[in-house]
Amino acid sequence: MSESRNEFTGLVEETEESHNDTTTLLSGSVTSSSGKYTVGRRRSLEEEGGLGGDDNVGEYTFDEAVEHMGFGKFHWKLLILCGVGYFAEITELVIVGFVAPAIEKDMGLSSVEYGLLGSSSFIGMAAGAIFWGYISDRFGRLVSFSLTVWMTFIGGFLSAFSPNYPILFILRFLAAFGIGGMLPVDYTIFLEFLPTLKRGSHIVLVDAVGVIPALFVSAIVAYCFSGNDDIRWRWVLGIVSIPVGVMAVLRRHVPESPRYYLAINEVDKAQKILEEVAAANGVSLPPGRLAPLRRPAGDAADGGGGGSHGNISLLFKGDTLKATTPRLWLLWFLTQFSSSGMVFALPKIFDETFSVSKKRIALDLLWGVFGLVPGLAIAYFVVERSRKYSLAGYYVAAGASVFMFMLATVGFLRNEFLAVLMSVALRGAMEGCFAILNCTSVEAYPTPVRASGLGNAQIFDHIAGAISPLFFSIFNDNTKLRPIAMTLYAVAYLLAFLPAVTLPKDYVGQAIKD
Repeated sequence: MSESRNEFTGLVEETEESHNDTTTLLSGSVTSSSGKYTVGRRRSLEEEGGLGGDDNVGEYTFDEAVEHMGFGKFHWKLLILCGVGYFAEITELVIVGFVAPAIEKDMGLSSVEYGLLGSSSFIGMAAGAIFWGYISDRFGRLVSFSLTVWMTFIGGFLSAFSPNYPILFILRFLAAFGIGGMLPVDYTIFLEFLPTLKRGSHIVLVDAVGVIPALFVSAIVAYCFSGNDDIRWRWVLGIVSIPVGVMAVLRRHVPESPRYYLAINEVDKAQKILEEVAAANGVSLPPGRLAPLRRPAGDAADGGGGGSHGNISLLFKGDTLKATTPRLWLLWFLTQFSSSGMVFALPKIFDETFSVSKKRIALDLLWGVFGLVPGLAIAYFVVERSRKYSLAGYYVAAGASVFMFMLATVGFLRNEFLAVLMSVALRGAMEGCFAILNCTSVEAYPTPVRASGLGNAQIFDHIAGAISPLFFSIFNDNTKLRPIAMTLYAVAYLLAFLPAVTLPKDYVGQAIKD
């Protein structure tokens, strides 16, 4: 067995934890583009005399199947459809932050109502993350995968026609409730179809597919519907929701996660979906049949969704998760506290610092999109070297960018060009943090609580996002106090360095848990 394991260069190194919680990755050699495949489980049985030489007899594990199929046409389509969740979140945060001053003026909002407008997104996302994460783990990924995107589209589109502030608040909450569920469910279903090779890089691509179009579309729409002194915010809210509606129609063709079916002992259904994926990728499955999931005694799943599915106590099961879960919660809180605060603050700071037109502000914000390309490109490569150390590096870069932006806007280096440059750097570092944190969070948990694990972590993300705009609004009433707010945002990024580097496990090249 050790010789065959050396033949497979892409093999994931086993650990004690992965041995207990998941099936072992294949021990043979794989050439995905051909029909050649040596199944480690089959070879072991043949050596023990349990199987004959008939290629139609025997079993293969789920991990063996996905490693054999590789990353193909099906996965590229799924990647694009899963990116819509991140697209929706980014447009929600950016557009609400951009149009909030216009809504404040149009509806005559108080300072508290203005802050609550930004916070409504995060309140809805927090509720959605809890609810849809549980539904996904308990009843399957597909229900949440479909309903969340429709809820996001309907709430977002109708908010453009809001007659007053209470209706607008409710509709933005509804859209955010859907977005809150899209993120944990989308990352979960995408992960569960992925082979180990470049798994982290492919998850980073979900962020790229979502955030780059989101910021580009948001900035273009904002620019087109901004005058010198006003913003046609209803047009902006309505138009940016249309891509989400298109994706809602396309997502109905995505199948249920076969790994979820396997976890609830629906082996035949999992086998059928694997066959469909293999056909879409133009490859064949390994010879034989999909093996049932091997579980420790007393940990069997049932056909009704599994008694342990969605059980939050599993987020702390074992020494590794006891140490990992609190760190992830803290990382999500610190990351979103700083990021949402700066995203919400940027339009107002540009407006009041440099006294330029609304159209010019939209153009300045558009430049921030260009920071995403190098930020995510670097993340694509470094995430396969180390999850936690690359994440820590991005936190340092983000904190430094906020400090420099502060000096370029309210400090002694006041300069519009430098402020735009620092906002570009901040966007890249910010998105690198989120991309790698998403990857680490979804990899950390076993199948019965994978969506709930990411969903519960994002509760802290959304709580921070709800607090941060209110926090900035308090300091914004006195422009002399703005440096204090931005300093705290920078410090929060830097504080995240410690829990990142002390994560107990790095998931590069390791099998995910079943």
